[in-house]
Amino acid sequence: MSRALELFMEKASVREEVREAVRELAERPLKEILAYMIRGEVDSTGLYKFLYEKLPDGYPKERFKKFFEMERSHDLEVSRLFRTLFPGEGVPDVRLKSWARVFWERDYRLGTVGDYLKVLQIGMDAEQLSEMVYKMLAELLENPEHKKLMESLAEDEREHYEFLKAEYDFYSKIERQKALKELIDEIKKEDG
Repeated sequence: MSRALELFMEKASVREEVREAVRELAERPLKEILAYMIRGEVDSTGLYKFLYEKLPDGYPKERFKKFFEMERSHDLEVSRLFRTLFPGEGVPDVRLKSWARVFWERDYRLGTVGDYLKVLQIGMDAEQLSEMVYKMLAELLENPEHKKLMESLAEDEREHYEFLKAEYDFYSKIERQKALKELIDEIKKEDG
C-alpha cells in the first residue's frame, strides 16, 4: 500500500476495521481486488435499495434512490473493466468482510433512529473502504482511462460518504437530545 493511501486513511479518521480491510486487499492480486470491488458495489446497491424501500417518509429516500442507481452503474463499470483486463476469466470469490450484507442477512428492520444510525455507520464504513480501494486501484492501473475511471468512482464514493456522515451527525444529535431528555425526566421522577 502506498504511503499516500496510508496518510489519507489517517487524515480521514478511518475506522481500524476499514483500514485493516484495505491493508489486506493491498496484498492481493489485481484480479482479486477488482472481484472484491464488484461484490462491494453489489452490496452497496443492496444497501441503498434497502434504505430507499424501507425508510419512512421524512427521510431522504430520493437521495438513496439516486445512490442505488449510481452504485448499480459502478458495478457495471467495474465488471466491464474486469472483463477488459481478464478476458474470458470468471470473477473469483474473495472472502473478506462485507459491511453491507450484515443487515439484510438478518432481516434487519428500521424501527428507530438508532436502527437508522447503525445502517448509516455500515454505509459510511463501506463507502470509505470503496473510496480507498478505488484510489489504490488508480495507483496500480497503468492505462490512463482506467485510472480516470477509478478516480471518478472514488469521488462518487466520497460524495456518498459525506452525505451519510451528515445524516449520521444530524440523527446522532437527535438521539443524544432524546437520551438527555429521558435522563432529566428520570432524575425529576427520583427527586419528586
